[in-house]
Amino acid sequence: MSTILVQPDDAPSGQSLTAKVPSLSPMESFAKTDLRQFCFLALQVLLLTAVFHLYQLETRVFEQTVAIAFGAFFVHYWLPFRFKEPFLVAVSLAAAFYILDLQIAAMLVGAGFLLFATVRLPIAFYWRASLIAAMFGVLIYFNAIQKLPIGFPALFGSLFMFRILIYLYDLKYSKEPAQILPFLSYFFLLPNYCFVLFPVVDFATMRRTRYQRDIHAIAQRGIQWILRGTIQLVVYRIVFYYNDRYTLDQINSLHALLTTMVLGFLLYMKISGQYHLAVGILLLFGYDLPETNRRYLLASSFTDYWRRANIYWKDFMLKVIYYPVFFRIRRKNILLGQVIATIAVFFVTWALHAYQAFWLAGKWGIHATDSLFWILLGLLFLVNMLWDNRRGRPRTAATGFGAKLNHAAAVFGTFSTITFLWFLWTAPTLDRWWYLLTCWKRGQ
Repeated sequence: MSTILVQPDDAPSGQSLTAKVPSLSPMESFAKTDLRQFCFLALQVLLLTAVFHLYQLETRVFEQTVAIAFGAFFVHYWLPFRFKEPFLVAVSLAAAFYILDLQIAAMLVGAGFLLFATVRLPIAFYWRASLIAAMFGVLIYFNAIQKLPIGFPALFGSLFMFRILIYLYDLKYSKEPAQILPFLSYFFLLPNYCFVLFPVVDFATMRRTRYQRDIHAIAQRGIQWILRGTIQLVVYRIVFYYNDRYTLDQINSLHALLTTMVLGFLLYMKISGQYHLAVGILLLFGYDLPETNRRYLLASSFTDYWRRANIYWKDFMLKVIYYPVFFRIRRKNILLGQVIATIAVFFVTWALHAYQAFWLAGKWGIHATDSLFWILLGLLFLVNMLWDNRRGRPRTAATGFGAKLNHAAAVFGTFSTITFLWFLWTAPTLDRWWYLLTCWKRGQ
C-alpha cells in the first residue's frame, strides 16, 4: 500500500486527508497487459501451431497438449494476477483427464494430493520424508511385479521421481510449510503429459523466477525456445532418416562406423528439442526458467560439456549432491572435497539414470556399457577439473589465429570423445560394442 495526501476542495486550508491507494507488487507490475504486444505474441503462437500441424513433429498427445497450452495462454494472459496461477493449475489438472486414460489420470492426481497431505503432516520432517520413501517403495514393488496399469509408471516417474527429491530438499530448509498451489503447479506441469523425458525443473528456481521481469520479454524468449526446439526436432528427423541407412548390421567400413557414431550421438537432438519445447511453454505463463541446453556440440572440454548438455541435471546434482558433500569435506581439504564431491555426483547420476529407466521402461538400466560410460566420463571430467584448477582460468579471452585454432581442436577432440563414449553407452553389451568397433575390418 502507498500513502498519498489529498486536498479536497471543501477541506479547510492547511488540512489534508490521508488516503491509501493500493500499489502493485513487482510481479503484478511485470504481468501488466498490453494489447499490441499480446497480438504480436499471439500471432507467433498461431504460426507455431500451424508448423506443428504441417510437419506433425510429435504424437497426437503432443498436439493436444500444445493446443491446450496455447489456448490457456490466451486466457491466462488477460486474467487478474491473483487468478493466473490457480487457472493454470486447474487447466493442468483437467488436461490430465482429457489427454490421458481416466484411470491413469485419477491415479496421478490422487498420488499428488496424497504426497501433499504427507508433507503437511504435523510431524518431524524426517518422518514425513520416510513416509514418502515408503510410498515410493510400495509403488516400486508393484511396478517390479507389473501390477500397475500400463502407462502409469512412466508418467508417475516422469512427474515425481526426481522432482520430489528437489521439493523435499527445498522444503527441509524452508521457513514456510508446504502450500498446495505451488505444489500442484510444480508437479503437474502441463507439457509433462506428452514428454516423459522431462527436464528436472528446480522448485526454488521456478518460484523465484515467476514474473521476475516483463511478461512480454519472458513469453518472447519462450517462443524463441519453442522455435529452437522445433528446429532441433526437424534436424532429428533428418538425422534419424540417414541413421537408418547405417544399421548396426551394415557397418562394413570405417566410414560407416564413424557415420554411425556421429549420427547416433546427434539423435540426442530429439531430447534437446523436447526440452526446449517444454520449458518454452512454461515461459509463456511467466516462469522465467533458464535454458536447458546451450550449444553442447561446441563444448571445448569435458567440464564445458557437462555445463552445457543438460543444464537442469547439472544444477540438480550441484544442489543435492555436490555442494552438501563438498562443504562437509572442504574444511579439511578443499581439493579432496572437490574430488570426492565429483565422484559422488557421477555415481549418483549413474544410479539415478538406472532408477529412471526402471520407471520409464520397466527395468533397471544397469549394464556393463552403462557403468563403463559413466566411469570413463567421470574420470575425464575429474582430470579436466583438476587441470583447470592447476592452470587457472585466463583473465581475458585469447585472441588470434593460434588461439582460435587451439579452441577448434579442443571442440573437435571433445566432440569426438563424447561421440565415442555415446556409442559405448548405447550398445547393449560390451561384446556387441566391441564387435561393432571391429567388424568393419572384416568387411562385414
